[in-house]
Amino acid sequence: MPDPHSTDNYTLGKGILSIAEWDGTSPPTSPDFWDVGNCPSMEVEPTIEKLPHYSSRAGLRVKDKNPVIQTEYVVNFDLDEVAAKNLAVFLMGTKTANVVSALNQTDKEYALKFVSDNPVGPNAVWEFWRATISPNGPIQLIGEEWLTMSYMAEGLADTANHASSPYLNVTYATTTTTTTTTT
Repeated sequence: MPDPHSTDNYTLGKGILSIAEWDGTSPPTSPDFWDVGNCPSMEVEPTIEKLPHYSSRAGLRVKDKNPVIQTEYVVNFDLDEVAAKNLAVFLMGTKTANVVSALNQTDKEYALKFVSDNPVGPNAVWEFWRATISPNGPIQLIGEEWLTMSYMAEGLADTANHASSPYLNVTYATTTTTTTTTT
């Protein structure tokens, strides 16, 4: 990946999102993740909270310290494949045979992995160690557009297994590849 400024860094984002259930003791491994299908939208927002300090030693207050006191992130994503497993995550429930029971797994934790496959720009693997997932709006059962489920994953720190990077890692691919299918 080139350093700025390079037009090789301009990116058209595409890729595959996978999710795995987190058991609370050890991180999920590759076989635990399932491909959630078409994900037309995904965004990540890291946030921090600071606690500013102001000196009162002169006529005007001046900010003399601004430490970070909280770190977190949110991943918002949409899925348009209403598979039972995806619906169970959306409804914070469980799937048994062909029945999805809602709101009986409201504290369930997951790991997320996004593998980009950009037609333009560098590719990377985004690994989100731990998160809770909840609906990020209603599911429209009747409408004139494709049915989409919107999710919000709130990041949790995994200091036990990833002490130096407790929230997530982004690993850039050494080459830019794009998957194409021809018939």
